[in-house]
Amino acid sequence: MTAVILLLVITGISVCFYIKSSLEPVNTQATEMVQVEIPEGSSTKEIARILEKNHLIKNATVFNYYAKLKSYNNFQSGFYNLSQSMSVDELAKALQESGTPTAQEPVAGKVLVVEGLTIKQIARAITDNVHTADKEDKTPFTEEAFLETVQNEDFINRMVAAYPKLLGSLPAANSGVKYRLEGYLFPATYDYSTETTMEELIEQMLAAMDNRLQPYYEQLAAKGLNVNELLTLASLVEKEGSTDEDRRNIASVFFNRLNIGMPLQSNIAILYAMDKLGEKTTLKEDTTIDTNIASPYNIYVNTGLMPGPVDSPSLSAIEATFAPNKTNYYYFVADVTTGAVYFAQTGEEHNQNVEKYVNSKVNN
Repeated sequence: MTAVILLLVITGISVCFYIKSSLEPVNTQATEMVQVEIPEGSSTKEIARILEKNHLIKNATVFNYYAKLKSYNNFQSGFYNLSQSMSVDELAKALQESGTPTAQEPVAGKVLVVEGLTIKQIARAITDNVHTADKEDKTPFTEEAFLETVQNEDFINRMVAAYPKLLGSLPAANSGVKYRLEGYLFPATYDYSTETTMEELIEQMLAAMDNRLQPYYEQLAAKGLNVNELLTLASLVEKEGSTDEDRRNIASVFFNRLNIGMPLQSNIAILYAMDKLGEKTTLKEDTTIDTNIASPYNIYVNTGLMPGPVDSPSLSAIEATFAPNKTNYYYFVADVTTGAVYFAQTGEEHNQNVEKYVNSKVNN
């Protein structure tokens, strides 16, 4: 009797270990994706067989019973890109999301374009694969190839034809802009496959911006704006303010100044002209910036807008520019220690704010 009990215990432990092992990933080190198709109407048992056949799970029977135990009963049909590094739970959750109607290239990595990046900064950003935690993991894209493509006139002309509403007011090559597509690449995370070309990656960014601006296209003309003007102002608003309320007020300052022919006087455009936008600068450098620099981006000397945007504005900055607050403000300054923004209607009031929130702290 003791031997029988011992055998049952050993068998039970072995079964538990086997089931536990069957629920774990087939290969935790796997990096390649496996594409599978789940036909419409497939039962859990049929899906388990498909996964086992493609070496995504270790045992179809265990998957079938485990799925029923966990009430994983709403699997979707379609094409999926899955990995052997996924556990049974991860596979089951992935299969509860809608698959694609047609086969898609597996995701090889992701690039991240952060709000407020310039074209030059995006060129560096697209070399990093943010799909993994490994900081050294690089994409197949290079800075040089990105900058060459984003300035290629044939490519730009094809994009203008593909996205006429977005790029219809794109600055001309001889307008003084550094990069014609500056500000038109929407900040977001983008997938790429082993087949993705540089042109396709950049077009993803343009398509994302076009998609975000769809609600505004019809109303821009009524506001007396075109897309380039909207994005140009939004690129300043992006860098000048951090909260939505500050951005709406800052946008109102810029519009108020434009309406009376007053220079916008933003250091952001000057820093862009100097190729220093986004770089860390000292308080002294900020307060002693050369506002006489010869550049079409010098909006201390030149009235009106720059030839084009100076960075990729976020949707928040775009919305604030499209629908600014109605104010009588013509000035604003940020506290150099807290970042709080203070607005003023008169130059005298503004000078007091500058002395209080900037000069007194720089001198100290």
